[in-house]
Amino acid sequence: MRSIHVAVAPLLSLFHVAVAPLLSLFIGLCRDAHALDLKALLKNGGTRVEREDGTPLIQYRDGEHFVPASTLKVATTFCALEALGKDFRFTTTFYRGSGTTLYVKGSGDPSLVSEELNSIAQKLAVLMPRIQSIVIDPSLFSPDIDIDGSSASLNPYDSKVAAFVGNFSSAALTRRKDGTIVSAEPQTPLTPLSRQAGLKLRRGSSERINLGHSWQVGTQYGGELLAEFLKRAGASGALTVEIGAIPSNANKIYEHHSSKDLSEISQGLLKYSTNFTANQIFLTLGIKRYGAPATVEKGQLAMTECLKNKVGWRDFHIEEGSGLSRRNRVTPIQMTKLLESFEPYRALLNVEDNFTAKTGSLRGVNTLAGYFELSSSEQVRFAILVNSDVEHSHKYKVARALRDYLLQRYGDR
Repeated sequence: MRSIHVAVAPLLSLFHVAVAPLLSLFIGLCRDAHALDLKALLKNGGTRVEREDGTPLIQYRDGEHFVPASTLKVATTFCALEALGKDFRFTTTFYRGSGTTLYVKGSGDPSLVSEELNSIAQKLAVLMPRIQSIVIDPSLFSPDIDIDGSSASLNPYDSKVAAFVGNFSSAALTRRKDGTIVSAEPQTPLTPLSRQAGLKLRRGSSERINLGHSWQVGTQYGGELLAEFLKRAGASGALTVEIGAIPSNANKIYEHHSSKDLSEISQGLLKYSTNFTANQIFLTLGIKRYGAPATVEKGQLAMTECLKNKVGWRDFHIEEGSGLSRRNRVTPIQMTKLLESFEPYRALLNVEDNFTAKTGSLRGVNTLAGYFELSSSEQVRFAILVNSDVEHSHKYKVARALRDYLLQRYGDR
């Protein structure tokens, strides 16, 4: 029996030295393959993860077209920063007409919130202390611009674009239990339009709502807010608001430059995924390239041209700039190619769970695109485009699975 024991021992030793590591590796690969069941994870979607030099690390349906949702805002931001410059500021110009009429020429500034309008009013009240009427000239944008994907809801993301709009054409309101309407923001006065809109709220509730389903409502509301701030600043007169044209004999008295430059506006846009801001910028791109008035078609042409010439995209479709439209079509390969070009502006993206990325969500659409670190010396680009009805957090579940899989192989040991 002893001779048998001596013969078996070397064989067991050889197994542990040569065979066991291979078996362990095989088991590990099987476990990883199961963990990265991309067909099950992506549920009608595609993904791509690539190194900084473009070498793919993970590919699944990455050449197929999907609806990108709000990850498209990365493209809108990139094209705007490239065409307009990060220091670009929107301008709103004010004219004195004959008598006591104040004329306002909007340029599509998406940042005309209460604080900005109050600052404007402080200056105008000195330059023009008596104002009978405020006339808003919206002619830089074509009337009745329709953004595909928006609907007639109370949600602020359905606000209509226009050349002059106050507070994104939305208001934070409270309807008290007795039915009284008050502003839910101390910095924002109640106006006739916002008071009327507040009647749509349930008693005892507070909500930010879209004030109307036409560009005229947003323009009128911007004028009403300006009128209220002018009153607070000491201006007298009726301060009625209407929409009209600026006469040729009006004199320019003040040109307001947005307090935030395009880089700062873009950072807010990407963080809060503001559809209104994205499409104001999208339309401004069209004006920059093809002249006024702004139209959806000019914006489409300008963005398509930018993405072809500066990023190298081919065979894609841009319908609008926010990602609201389901007609937008891009591939995961195109999204990671865009992220390569977007690298100089990467700091504008939000960071969550160590992913520097932009999210996207529509009903039946769940997307994420951005960057994560593979090691202390290398980052990778990734795009996840899922076009099926999954939980809102599903995109991060997929992203973590991709990252964990790659870190096991290429991450710091």
